[in-house]
Amino acid sequence: MSTFSVICCSQRKDKVAVDRSLIVTQKIAVQTGDFFKIETALPKGYVKDGTVDYTEYIQKAIDGNKNVIMPDFPLMTSGVFAQSNSQIYFQKNSSLILKPTANVRYQIISLHGVENVKIYNPTLVGDRDKHLDTKGEWGFGIDIRGSRNIDIFNANISNCWGDGIVVVKTMRNMRAGITKDQVLSTEKINIIGGIINNVRRNGITIAGGKDVLIKDLLITNINGTNPMAGIDIEPDDSSNELQNINIENVKINNANVGIDLHLAQYGNQKISKSVTVSCNNITVENANSGIYIAGYKTRPNIKEMTGYFKIDNFVTHNVTRPFEKREQFGLYPMIQMNNYKFNINNKIDSSKESLLKNVKDNSKFKYQ
Repeated sequence: MSTFSVICCSQRKDKVAVDRSLIVTQKIAVQTGDFFKIETALPKGYVKDGTVDYTEYIQKAIDGNKNVIMPDFPLMTSGVFAQSNSQIYFQKNSSLILKPTANVRYQIISLHGVENVKIYNPTLVGDRDKHLDTKGEWGFGIDIRGSRNIDIFNANISNCWGDGIVVVKTMRNMRAGITKDQVLSTEKINIIGGIINNVRRNGITIAGGKDVLIKDLLITNINGTNPMAGIDIEPDDSSNELQNINIENVKINNANVGIDLHLAQYGNQKISKSVTVSCNNITVENANSGIYIAGYKTRPNIKEMTGYFKIDNFVTHNVTRPFEKREQFGLYPMIQMNNYKFNINNKIDSSKESLLKNVKDNSKFKYQ
């Protein structure tokens, strides 16, 4: 089984300035008076400029206290793990800066086999400009893996070697010591407000999940290694699920692909896999493809998938191919495109001809 890939980036620029007026911030009142202050756990004479690795002290504070508040200055880390039934609060000047590494994989904050976690205003800075090797593409800002009931508000994630955020259910690359029984169904994941900027692979990868909400995000400057999508919906295998995935009010600027639906590994020979994904109010600017629905070079031996992938209120500007649908042999779920506006040469085009220009397979495709 093989799939098509998007490689050309004719409309993507090297980098665009961030229009901060587009960043949506959720105003959430959090009573932090009784939160444990992580700075009190730091060693005597600690620095406030993010140049010394304090991972050991940060992790000890997180493990020993359900609710913690980051100091109002940057801290360097090699990556920390959240615990269940906890809250992590970042102040105005708080941030976690990844210690430069040659590792092909890292996570600045990991949520592995945990539940009931809230993270407020996390500012996370990866090492893409200081990475100590050229291999790999799996350095993540936030890694949500086999976890449930997770709320992330107003994330500010930048410069990761791989993706800004990953959502998946799998035992692979799980925190050491996590057993199979501790891996939960990845469900009830809310990522609301904020920005993901200048990461190498994808802004967000949804490799599996149920009841996932991604809302009010600006995703910009996605560049470095394919697919370079604002949001990539791409399960690693058929053991994952894609149920009730909702993407709302997301602006994607300067990426190879706006939203990528890639189900090559999701199909199953014995059971018919279901997909329910809804996208509403999506804007893509400066990209090669707006919506890219991947396909197959040859028909695979899998059962036809059920469900739908819906896109409502979709707008593009300076996008070479606003919508692409590759050959799928009728195996994908129903694709629905409603209320689209393609800004081409400063003119709005909502014609059927424009929509269908790059559709290779019209089966199971509805539009209006």
